[in-house]
Amino acid sequence: MNKVKQAPLTTTKAQALDLGRHYLQTLGYNAFSFQLIADELGIKKASLHYHFASKEDLGLALIADYEAAYIESVEKMKDLSALQKLTRMTRIFCRMSQDQKKLCPLGVLAVDFNTVPAKMQKRLLDFHKIQQNWLITTLKQGLKEKSLKKDLDLNFTADLILAAIQGGLLMARVRGESATLENMLEKLIKDIKR
Repeated sequence: MNKVKQAPLTTTKAQALDLGRHYLQTLGYNAFSFQLIADELGIKKASLHYHFASKEDLGLALIADYEAAYIESVEKMKDLSALQKLTRMTRIFCRMSQDQKKLCPLGVLAVDFNTVPAKMQKRLLDFHKIQQNWLITTLKQGLKEKSLKKDLDLNFTADLILAAIQGGLLMARVRGESATLENMLEKLIKDIKR
């Protein structure tokens, strides 16, 4: 007898994370509250505290969730060329911009950096370093493949790409279109190609 596969049950915790992610990317960390998430879920705020002791705990879970998604994305690219990796990564951020003018969670939290708890600041810096190191490694790969300009300053170029992504997402939101980000990142990659 064939068993019918059931979709996994969506828990209150998972739903709260989804809403937290949405509000983080559309409103910013300081602009949403536990109460907003509880109201959206139709539960009491105290029920939300069962899953997350504080907003800081929710913030840490959001960073961990986004970091895990990032690591999964780059892992799927491991067999690609450096240029393919860079192009695919930039497309991820372009799609983010097209989705309700969302911003990168790392960028949103960087804006709120001085007002988020110290534990979140540390996790944010750790995650930033993961992104930066992946870019440096990918740029080194591009040099070995001779697809990138040989005189690239790897650290500077990685930081330039990260800054272009975050700044481009902000500009695309203000302008109400994602073409700004797409054009900026496309031009940046073209400029570092050999």
